[in-house]
Amino acid sequence: MSSEILNEVDISNEVLDIVSAVILVMNKDGHIVFFNKASERLTGYCFHEVENKFPWDIFILPEKIEEVRNAFSGLNSGDFPNSHSNYMITKNGEKRLLEWSNTAIIDEAGEISYIIATGIDITEKKATEDEVKSRLSNLEGLVAERTAELAIANEVLNEFARTDGLTGVFNRRQFNEVLDAEIGRCKRSGESLSLLMCDVDHFKIYNNIYGHVAGDYCLVEIAATINNYFTRASDFVARYGGEEFAVILPGTNAHQASALANALVREIQDKQMLFESTLSQGIVTISVGVSTFQDDTLVDAASIIEASDAALYHAKKAGRNNSQEYNHSVKSV
Repeated sequence: MSSEILNEVDISNEVLDIVSAVILVMNKDGHIVFFNKASERLTGYCFHEVENKFPWDIFILPEKIEEVRNAFSGLNSGDFPNSHSNYMITKNGEKRLLEWSNTAIIDEAGEISYIIATGIDITEKKATEDEVKSRLSNLEGLVAERTAELAIANEVLNEFARTDGLTGVFNRRQFNEVLDAEIGRCKRSGESLSLLMCDVDHFKIYNNIYGHVAGDYCLVEIAATINNYFTRASDFVARYGGEEFAVILPGTNAHQASALANALVREIQDKQMLFESTLSQGIVTISVGVSTFQDDTLVDAASIIEASDAALYHAKKAGRNNSQEYNHSVKSV
């Protein structure tokens, strides 16, 4: 850069050459008229290699040349100062990302005389930021993945807590919660609520004859049959304990519940599960006790369970393979 130009823009070669920032000065036509030492170190070009040349012919990415050229041709004094980031190509073909701050020397007529571009190499900084963003994104993805896995695990655990491990129907704990909830709803709505207590006849003898593995299989079959028989969304089937199953039937009166219980007894009988014993009928059967929530006597979970158990006991006494409906005389048996 000539001393005349330096005097005109009031800058010093020595000062410009000791700063670490890239300083590129162009005249109003876009020709490079100054290129400091930092520019030479970064790009690999000496000043004499770029002097009086257009920057876009040397440093700009090929796909950006037309864009930069058009942008320069439309510049006026009102466009300065400004800042932007773009890539430069070094002499050895390396891409470096620079953050530019640009200002202009304006003549007395208000026209651009020189453009002074000061660039800071942010390649490593950008790479670090991208790496951090990538790691954060991966971490967020990992957290989301682990959160989803945890939700699934919690759902599985919740399912385990609610269901019987052998038969897959609901367990005693869930039965207690649902029965309390249904009784509360029944009291509010005035609807009927019935409870069936089902017990596999002579099951201990069945286990002694066929073994516990066969006994478990028998319980699984019984549970599946009961569960498949009661298909309304509101019907609730649970393993109450051992060989005993409970069925909660919201919106079901005593007559309807008795009919369903009788049909269930026949359903199990029709499965024709072999049971060769002098105490059995040659097949596996069940006995069922039925009670229906009533405002006068069966007023809570304990009373309706007790009533169904009493009816079940009556069914056993009546020869098994049948169902009995609770009444006051049954309770006294």
